[in-house]
Amino acid sequence: MNPQVGAVEAAMEYGVLGELEPVRLGHLRQRLVLAVLLVELGRPVTADQLIDRVWGEQPPQRARETLYAYLSRLRGVVGDELSRQSGGYVLRADPESVDLHRFRRLVAAARDSESAALFEEALGLWRGEPFAGADTPWFNQQRSRLEAERLAAELDLTDLHLRYGEAQLPVLRSRAQTHPLDERVAGQLILALHRSGQTSAGLAEYDRIRRALIDELAIEPSARLQQLQRELLTTDEVRAPVPRQLPAAPPRFVGREPALKLLTAALATEESTIAISAVGGVGGIGKTALALHWAHRNLDRFPDGQLFVELNGFDPTQPPMPAERAIGVLLQALGAEQVPSDPQARVGLYRTMLADKRLLLILDNASDTAQVAPLLPGTSGCTVIITSRNRLGGLLTRHGAVPLDLEVLEPDDACELLRSQIGAERAASEVEAFGELLAHCAGLPLALAIVAARVAGRPDLPLSVLADELRDAEARLDAFDAGEADTGLRAVFDCSYRALDPEAARLLALLAHAPGADISTASAAELIGSNPRTALRRLEDASLLLQHVPGRYCLHDLVRLYACEQEVDEQALWRLADYYRQGAIEADRVLVPDRTPVTQERTSPVGLQSVTAATEWLDAEADNLLATQRLAADRGWYDIVWQIPWALVPYQTRRAQDEVAAEMWDRALTVVPNLGDLVARVYVHRFYGRSRAHIGRHDEALEHLELALGYAERSGQQPQRAAVLQSLTTANIDREDYERALEYGLAQLELYKTFDTPSWLADAYGVVAWIYTSLGRYDEARSAGLASLELNSRIDNTEGEADTLDTLSLAALQTGHFDEAVTRLEQALHIYRQVGNQRHEANSLDRLGDAHHALGHADEARAAWSAALTLYAAQRRTEPAAAVRDKLDGRELGVSRAH
Repeated sequence: MNPQVGAVEAAMEYGVLGELEPVRLGHLRQRLVLAVLLVELGRPVTADQLIDRVWGEQPPQRARETLYAYLSRLRGVVGDELSRQSGGYVLRADPESVDLHRFRRLVAAARDSESAALFEEALGLWRGEPFAGADTPWFNQQRSRLEAERLAAELDLTDLHLRYGEAQLPVLRSRAQTHPLDERVAGQLILALHRSGQTSAGLAEYDRIRRALIDELAIEPSARLQQLQRELLTTDEVRAPVPRQLPAAPPRFVGREPALKLLTAALATEESTIAISAVGGVGGIGKTALALHWAHRNLDRFPDGQLFVELNGFDPTQPPMPAERAIGVLLQALGAEQVPSDPQARVGLYRTMLADKRLLLILDNASDTAQVAPLLPGTSGCTVIITSRNRLGGLLTRHGAVPLDLEVLEPDDACELLRSQIGAERAASEVEAFGELLAHCAGLPLALAIVAARVAGRPDLPLSVLADELRDAEARLDAFDAGEADTGLRAVFDCSYRALDPEAARLLALLAHAPGADISTASAAELIGSNPRTALRRLEDASLLLQHVPGRYCLHDLVRLYACEQEVDEQALWRLADYYRQGAIEADRVLVPDRTPVTQERTSPVGLQSVTAATEWLDAEADNLLATQRLAADRGWYDIVWQIPWALVPYQTRRAQDEVAAEMWDRALTVVPNLGDLVARVYVHRFYGRSRAHIGRHDEALEHLELALGYAERSGQQPQRAAVLQSLTTANIDREDYERALEYGLAQLELYKTFDTPSWLADAYGVVAWIYTSLGRYDEARSAGLASLELNSRIDNTEGEADTLDTLSLAALQTGHFDEAVTRLEQALHIYRQVGNQRHEANSLDRLGDAHHALGHADEARAAWSAALTLYAAQRRTEPAAAVRDKLDGRELGVSRAH
C-alpha cells in the first residue's frame, strides 16, 4: 500500500502480507530490514538480530555498516517512528497502519463476535505470499507461522458459513487437496458434503484422510472425526426423488434456430459459474415455449433434475408470487422436510440444497429482478432460464445474465407453423385467405395457435370467414396493444371466444375471474355448476386453457386478461369460494379431529378420508385459498374471509407458513366490525394475536388476545374463554413473563377441568407444568406433569405424553435427579422419533446430553449433543446450535431450556 501523495509520514501504511510495501523504500534488503521491525513493532531489535534475520547465513563483508546505511535511509522516510534505544532499534508506527497487526486484531475481534464480515475483512488484507522475495531461515519461519494463522482464520470463517448453510464445496475441496492431512479441513468438507445431500461423498472423504493419516503418520483420525463418520453412517436419509417438473415440450415448434443457438451459447459456460439467460419479449411471443423446447432437447445436461416455477409476474388478477413463497415451493420440490419461516434461513437452506448440483431452473413470467434474484443458486453447476416481458436490466448487470429477446416469428416460420397445424392441403386451397390469416396473426405464436385451433375444429369453415372476422374485430386488449406490441391479440381472442359453444364460453369467463393461478376439475365443477370436462377439453383444444398437471388447469395470462372483460356470474364465484371454505374446514377436521368446529356444517365436498389426502389437498389449493380470501374480502363475503384462515391454522403451523398466516389474519381482522357473532370475533382476535406472536410482535399479540378474552366472556362460551386463556398463557411464556403466564395458565386449567375433554385438560396440565419448572417451583411442576402424563396415557395421546415427559425431565435435571431425567428423555425421544417430531427430538437430545454430562457419562453426553447439533443445524435454529457447540467445546455446560 503506497503512502498518499502529499501526506505526512504519520499516514504511511505498511504491508508484509504479500509484496513488501511501500515499494519506494528501496531495494529488497532494505525493505526486509523494515519488515523485521514491522513484525516486532514497538519492541527493540538489536543490530545482530537484524543482520541474522535479513541475511541469514550469508551476511555481506561489512554487514553492520550496510545495515546502518539502510536504517539511516529508512529514518529519512519514516521519521521519528524509527529510533535507537539501548536495547536496539524500535519502530513505533500505528499498529493499524501495518496489515499484519490489523489482520491479527480483526481476527481476534471476529472470533470474539463470531462475525463473518470481520473475518472476510481480515483475510482481504492478504495480497499474496507473506514477505515476498525473502528467503532466510527467520523469514521462512515467520512465513509458515503467518500462513498457519491465515488458514486458521479461513477455517473459523468456514465454521460460520457451515453454521448458516453458506459453505462452498469447490472451496472446501480445493483446501482439502492443499492440506490433505488436516483433519479440521477434512471434517468441514465431510460435513458440507453431507448437508448438501452427498453423504456418500462425505464418507469417501473420511476414508481418504484416514488412509492418508495411517500411511503418512501411522495414526487413526481424531475422536471428533470418527464421531462425524459415525453420525453419517447412522443417518436415516430419506432421499427425495430427482425433481422432473418441466411441463411437456411444445407439440409443434417451428423455427427459432438463431434463438436456440444463442440460448445454447449463453448457457454453455464453465462449471465454475452459474449460467443464466433472461428470455424476454411481449406476452404470447413464445418465451416459455422456447425455454421448454430447449430444455427437453438438453435433458442429459441436468442429471440432478429440472425445476419449473410460474412467478405470475404479469397475472392481471393476482400479485406476483413473492420470492419467499417461490423458494418454499422449490424447497418442497427439492425434498426439504421443513421450510424455515425466516426468509434469510429459507434462502440459505435453498442454496445449500442446490450446492454442487447440475440442475436446470426455469423461472417463468418474472416481474422484475428483485423477484428472481433470491431464487438464483449460490454455487456452480446450475443453469437458470428466466422469462419475462420486461428486460431485466438488474439481472444483466449484477448477476451476469445473458439477454435473449424474442421477436415475432419470421414470415416463413409463421407460415410453416400455421400450415402444419391446419394442414397443407387446406392452406393451399385458399391461398389468399391463408395469407391474410398470417398477416393478422403478425407472427405471434399464440395468435397463430388460437387461429389454427379454430380452423382445425371446423373443417367446413372457409378460411375467408375467419379472415373476415379477424379483419373486422375491435381492439380491446388496450394494455397489450399500447404497452408491448400492436399485434391484434384482442381480435384473435374475440374471434376465438365467439367460436366457443355457450358452456365453454361461460366457463372461460368464470375461470378468468376465479381466484388463484390454477383450478382443479372438481373446483371447476363447483364454478360452472355441472360436469366441466367437455367444456375444459374444448378450451384446451382452442389453446385457451392449459392442463399443466393432470386434473389441474391454468389460463395464459393474456387469455385471462381478455376473458376478464366478459360478463361473469357472481353467484358462481360465491359457490366456488364457499366450496374452498368448506373444503378447508373438511381438511382441518381430518387433520385435527378434536378441534372445536367453527360451524355446525358437516359437509364433505372434497371427500377427504385420510391425513395424507387432506394434506395433499391443502398443498395443492394453498395459493387458491389465499386468493379466495382476497376475493371474499373484496365481495364482502365475511364468513369466508375469517373461516378459511381458521381452518388453515394447523396446516400452516406444520408448514411454518407464518408470513402467509399473518397476511390472512390481517385481512380477517378487517371484517370484524361486520361480524355480529361474538364467537366469530373471539376467533379472529385470538388467531390474529397468535399470528402476531409467531412473527415476534408480542405486544400486539397480547392486545388482541385480551380483546378476544373480552368477547369470549361476553359470549358466555366457556370453551372459547378457556382457549383464549391458553393462548394468553403461551404468549406470555414466549415473552418469558412466567408469573403472568402462570395466572392465565391456572385460570385455563380450572376451566378445562369443567369440560369432558381429556386431551384439552392434559394439555393444560402440561403447560402449567412447564411454567412451574421455569419458575423453579419443581414440586408443583412434578405434580402437574404427572397429572398430564396420566391423562395422555389414558387417551393414548402419545405425542402429548412425550411433551410431558420432556417437561418432567427438565424439572428432574434442575433438582439433581439425573437418572430420572435420562429415563424420561429416552422415553420422549422414542415417541418423537415415531411421530417424526424432529423439532422436539432436537430439544430432548440436547437435554439428554446435559443429563449424561451431569452423571459423568462423557461419551454419551457428546453423542447426544452431537445428534442435537445435527438436527438444530438442519432446522436452521442458530441459537440452540451455538449453545450446543459451546458444550461440545467445553465452554458452556448449563442445562438447556430450549422447548
